[in-house]
Amino acid sequence: MKKQPTREKLLDITFDEVYIHGYTATSVDTILKKAGIPKGSMYHHFKGKKELVLAMVQERLFPKMELFFDFDRKEGAAVTDALRGTFAGMSRNKPLITYGCPLYRLMVELSPVDETFDTLLSDRVMKMQDNLALLLQKGIEDGEFNETLPAKEFAAYILESTWGVLSLSPSLSSSKHFIKHSKFILDTLAAYHN
Repeated sequence: MKKQPTREKLLDITFDEVYIHGYTATSVDTILKKAGIPKGSMYHHFKGKKELVLAMVQERLFPKMELFFDFDRKEGAAVTDALRGTFAGMSRNKPLITYGCPLYRLMVELSPVDETFDTLLSDRVMKMQDNLALLLQKGIEDGEFNETLPAKEFAAYILESTWGVLSLSPSLSSSKHFIKHSKFILDTLAAYHN
């Protein structure tokens, strides 16, 4: 079995630790111990914890967000079907249901206290929201939805309400609860069907 490169191992373990425990509660020592890497090796790749986590956000978190919130629709598919498929995939993602959205969790923790993280994370949220609004707008243009659908506002509603339901404590969160929530979104969207 091929040994994972040091930098890649650090990024993978950092994602897991920050996702589960948060930025503040995650120590460099814990990351290094789990990676089996001496401290000097980390500093060969990153100046410190902040730089390590910033790299993890761009190289691990953002790609995972693209998978979690994959609102692309297949050729000829309805927007509603694309959303239904995305929600179904999210409901089967045990870490997402158990720990919530990693982007949202990190944003809540760091955006108020660190401008670099705030800018990076907020920009990604706006990109996700814009992409979802474009998808809804395409549904209007294709005749799936009527023109009264406020695409940008509804896109924000989908993301924000989904993050809210995913952010419930593990004792309140379940796939069943998430499916109920996503059905409510789809039922609300149905009011705009042509």
